Amino acid sequence: MSRSIRYASLKDSDVLGKVHSESSHAAFKSIIPEDVLNEVFSIERRTKRFVSELTEGSPRTAIVFEDNEPAGLLSFGKCRYGNNDNSWVEIWRVYLTPTYWGSGAAKELIEWGIDEIQKDNFMNIELWVLKENIRARNFYEKMGFKHDNTIQITNVGKELSELRYIKV
Repeated sequence: MSRSIRYASLKDSDVLGKVHSESSHAAFKSIIPEDVLNEVFSIERRTKRFVSELTEGSPRTAIVFEDNEPAGLLSFGKCRYGNNDNSWVEIWRVYLTPTYWGSGAAKELIEWGIDEIQKDNFMNIELWVLKENIRARNFYEKMGFKHDNTIQITNVGKELSELRYIKV
């Protein structure tokens, strides 16, 4: 099996939208209400978001491929929450289609992302993960991220806690 990672371009928007939608529906099906998942994480809405982000150039998004098939994505950029100084960067998302869960692709993708982040001389990395998303939390902890006891609450028809994980 051959794996490759590259930065996404505008022509990848459809693929990114599909990967993000499929992964979100699988990962969040028992966490986020179905009507919210169907609206917020629709392929069309995700694709439009990637068109916007890739046009603006922020955040930076990469795609991981398994045997030339898109398997997942990673995005990183300016921290969206809090008042972090310029030494901080946020990993906005790490998503793999369920077919590739447990394949090692996520580990390789996040290691690649951390290397890219360090090339840009960022000293500190944060990411946010839903408290109920135990699979993702376990993964990030294995990758050396630690929950720093920062929590934010969002309401999507259900109150959700997002936990901040940091790697310094």
